[in-house]
Amino acid sequence: MGLPFVLLLGFLLLPATLAYGAPLPGSATAGSLLWSTLLWPLPSLLVLSALRRQRRRLVSGARGGLHPRVLLRASAVASPAVLHVAALYGGWLDATWQLAGDSHLATFALLSVPLATIELPRLVLATVAETWLEGDGDGAVSGGTVTAADLPGIAELWPVVRLRLGWPLLLPMPCLLLGAGLDVLQLDRGLHCFFLGTSIGVTAGMLVLLVAFGLALPVWFRRAFGAVPTLPEPVAAGLRQTAARLGFPPSRVLLLPTGGRSMNAMMVGPLPFGRILCLTDGLLRTLDPDLLTGVVAHEVGHARMGHPGILLVLTAVVPLLLTSPLLALDPAAAALSWQALGAVLVIGCTWSIVRALARRFEHEADVASVQALGAGPCARALQAVAQAAMPMRPSWFGRLTSLHPDERVRCAVMLRYEHEPEFRARFDARGRRLRLLIAASLGLATAAAAATWWLEWPHERVLWRLAAGDVVEARAFDAAIGEDVPARWRETWQELRAELAAAAEVAPAARDWREAAPRFAEGGWRRGVEVIVADGPAAARPYFALAAAGGGDRVMRALLYAYCRAAADGDGRRMTEAREIVRRRGVPAGLEAMFAP
Repeated sequence: MGLPFVLLLGFLLLPATLAYGAPLPGSATAGSLLWSTLLWPLPSLLVLSALRRQRRRLVSGARGGLHPRVLLRASAVASPAVLHVAALYGGWLDATWQLAGDSHLATFALLSVPLATIELPRLVLATVAETWLEGDGDGAVSGGTVTAADLPGIAELWPVVRLRLGWPLLLPMPCLLLGAGLDVLQLDRGLHCFFLGTSIGVTAGMLVLLVAFGLALPVWFRRAFGAVPTLPEPVAAGLRQTAARLGFPPSRVLLLPTGGRSMNAMMVGPLPFGRILCLTDGLLRTLDPDLLTGVVAHEVGHARMGHPGILLVLTAVVPLLLTSPLLALDPAAAALSWQALGAVLVIGCTWSIVRALARRFEHEADVASVQALGAGPCARALQAVAQAAMPMRPSWFGRLTSLHPDERVRCAVMLRYEHEPEFRARFDARGRRLRLLIAASLGLATAAAAATWWLEWPHERVLWRLAAGDVVEARAFDAAIGEDVPARWRETWQELRAELAAAAEVAPAARDWREAAPRFAEGGWRRGVEVIVADGPAAARPYFALAAAGGGDRVMRALLYAYCRAAADGDGRRMTEAREIVRRRGVPAGLEAMFAP
């Protein structure tokens, strides 16, 4: 059930590539898409090579050349590398933008195509390779000890493969929810621009997305990982009876098939609605019914103590509320070294807090089990799982990243809580203080966010109304601000006022997008062509910004805006690239002299 870090890296790489290396509109060609697509099988081919080498090691004892683990790790590196090449240099990002049009859902779906095509076959083959490599150190397995027929294939390992495929099915869910929500918002241009273009709108929209994610997660998790309600008898009746006694719906206690390779239990769902409790088949085979009741009491204890909701607040809601105040401080203005240092400190502090809370919550869930059943069942279950898992001394990195306390410490805490009233009082008091501190953190974050929204609103509403096509109201709000523009807004405000002046020129009386869009498209293009010829591309940027937003030839208008944007930024290399694409696609009428070879 470990997180697939290669897949996560791929998910993070796509938006990072889009943010810091967005390709020019129209840059994708059939040739670039073809040669980059030919690289997609490379990670899987590396795993196949590892499988062939491991088969020879096990069957014939051949030990020369690269170790199969090297090839397996190389495939994990190759997967995000190939994705980056395909997305940026192969033109997939630009092709996605052209094919998806204005649909956010289609954009996310198309972006996931290379990731799924590259990583899913590699993930399936890597699961088989890792199984063959288990217990085979250098010289640990002699050649001839197994035959090729003895090696398990995908069919025999299907429960394990199915478990590994759960993550690729689960991880796209937030993106699909976000894409569907944004597509619905596009039915009203004003709402769409408000939720995407203002700090209060972005925060409100993300909070709604978090609630939707919390409601959808249990259902999606169940489908993604194949959890089923058919627990084996006779333990099923006892487990459901224990869950019901503890206030948890017995119908939501599910079996998670893993081929017997995982001994785990988990409460899935940050919100009380639809939350499910999953027990793996390996755990059910290892523990007797009495010990399993301790596991159920522990997991239900997480829900009774409110841990999923608290973690959601601390890891998602509070950071989301603090985003606007932090951005208002303009961290991008600091030197790159200070930005990197600040990011490291924030990540380190966040991880330390999450780790400390996770360990505390494990103790609290143990205590909830003690309150329900006494210390015996849960403590003995911990010991049995630890012994069955053949524990080894963890490395310093393992101790640093582990979110669970040592089993011996957990058992000691449970016994002391059950038998020592003073320890029990101190433990409960610390829990109450922790929750007061969390509530205070949420209150302070909310206050900081509200103050930032109030300060930024006069400027953000100008951006919002112009993007929504209400030129009249945007000009009125801008006039109310006058020249009192904060330093962090000055560069943005200079560009905004240039676009607002261009909008007032081509659509002075527009009050909504239906009225503004055709005038932006026609008048912005006409004036853009006139200005770019007379005064150069930097001066024409505001008009082509309107033309690109208004409609028409989507690729060419966005390309000319990018060309003018590069001119305003003094980016000669990007101007040259844009000029070549304009020539390749066909120079628009009136611009022949400017784009002549």
